[in-house]
Amino acid sequence: MSFKVSAENALLGILMTGPKHGYDLHGYVSTKMNQFWDLSMSQIYALLKRMERNGVVVSQEEWQENRPAKNIFSITQKGKERFLRWVSTPVEHVRDVRIEFLAKLFFVRKLHLKEGLTLIDKQIDVLQEKLRVIENLKEKITDEFETVLYSFKASQTTAALNWLRECKASFSQDQKKGIG
Repeated sequence: MSFKVSAENALLGILMTGPKHGYDLHGYVSTKMNQFWDLSMSQIYALLKRMERNGVVVSQEEWQENRPAKNIFSITQKGKERFLRWVSTPVEHVRDVRIEFLAKLFFVRKLHLKEGLTLIDKQIDVLQEKLRVIENLKEKITDEFETVLYSFKASQTTAALNWLRECKASFSQDQKKGIG
């Protein structure tokens, strides 16, 4: 999935909490998601224009005294459906765990969605299959550099799987306590 589409889905997740204007969206990303996501104001406004053309958000002008009008963006039903599909789908690549998957976990928690454990289980399944493919390829390689490369890929995938198992244990504990 491209960065633009992932970023759009993250903005949809923020709009699931209620209508916001571009500055509010930027503030949300900057304060609540800054450990794993960064979007500039210009990126946000460009994405919002595209999202409005695609029918996943709508805007309404809000007039302000002695200031220019601002556009308040709201998520549409189409946007909600798209977001819920995205947030419940695992990422395909280990590199996407660091940003996109963390965003999905963030929204699962923030919006009190029930998909947390299921999402983690699906992600574990995807990465276990990736690791199986990597290990099979690694056995057939004779080139020294490719051996090192596939060893690196296997190590990254194993680390991500270990982390996901920790997340699953944490989510399970939180569910028992009634959190998230």
